[in-house]
Amino acid sequence: MTVLQSYWNKWLNKRIPAATQHHLNHHNIFIFPAKFGLLFLSLCVLLFLLGTNYQNNLMLLLCYFLLAIFLVTLLASYINFARIHLQIGKCPEVFVDDNLHIPLWLNANIDGTSPANGLLHFKFQAIKKQSNKKAKAQHIQSSTLIDADAFTNPINLSQKCHQRGKLTLSRVTVESFYPLGLYRCWTHLAFSHQITVFPKPIPCEIQLHVSDHTSAKKSGEMANEQAGHDDFSHLKTYQIGEPLNHVAWKQLAKGRGMVSKQFSSIGNHIGWLKLSANYTNKTLPHPSQELATALEQELSELCYQVIELSRTQRTFGLDLGAQCIAPNSGNGHRVACLDALAYFPKWGDEDV
Repeated sequence: MTVLQSYWNKWLNKRIPAATQHHLNHHNIFIFPAKFGLLFLSLCVLLFLLGTNYQNNLMLLLCYFLLAIFLVTLLASYINFARIHLQIGKCPEVFVDDNLHIPLWLNANIDGTSPANGLLHFKFQAIKKQSNKKAKAQHIQSSTLIDADAFTNPINLSQKCHQRGKLTLSRVTVESFYPLGLYRCWTHLAFSHQITVFPKPIPCEIQLHVSDHTSAKKSGEMANEQAGHDDFSHLKTYQIGEPLNHVAWKQLAKGRGMVSKQFSSIGNHIGWLKLSANYTNKTLPHPSQELATALEQELSELCYQVIELSRTQRTFGLDLGAQCIAPNSGNGHRVACLDALAYFPKWGDEDV
């Protein structure tokens, strides 16, 4: 079954290559009688046998009439399905264990062409989980049903994200049984869209490797942010005895519990977020599962710190050993840091 599936995927990649948009035609449409269509065809055969056996012309006429409907429906099903034009939209940022919502625009850029009719089934084959050793993938079918005569763009398909890094979208299966349910028209479309899954943010204290603005040295003294009253830093769980004016009352009103605001007074210093040297040392022995879990934990904490520092418009840098991102601020810097965390080599890769 694995060999057949491999040949089938290779044939599909050659027949229907990945693209950002697809217009259905005879190159990417499959059509075959549905279960109801096979029963309908069996009825025609039965009527033909009875008509010839009993020499009943009316029964033969009914058989030919039903067979004509069967053949005309074949053409009608294809013409309707060939009116479909699908284009993938912009996907939002996604983190590990989140559901990625993939927007598909149906006939959004087609003017003057009659849209498709009937019900359309969208099935997205999403990867559920993949083992690091055996690399076995389990799949879940998530389907979406829309009425092509009354729908709202975009059509959202969801996929669960279990691993950080580059996400390759599985093929989207679109099928229709219009108009009489005698035929099943379907296709398997692949969309070429670059999607990066970031590590799952895990709340933690923000720790910076601090150095002075005027110093060219990257390494400095490791320290937590000292408490002060200059700039807002982050939120943390409220401790009994802290001043009530530090309580984030808006968070409490939203039902998120008692949390207090933390302020920083670092001054003219540049903060560096650094990954532990244990994960950047290439001379380490064969890593264990515990080290791999600890690496993902630390990357998730760094992801949280990147998000929080960017939200407060702080200037910081990211040091991952082999890769270093210079101190900066803004949304572009945030995305660059998150990309570096997402594509950091996993245990077992050659780059680690």
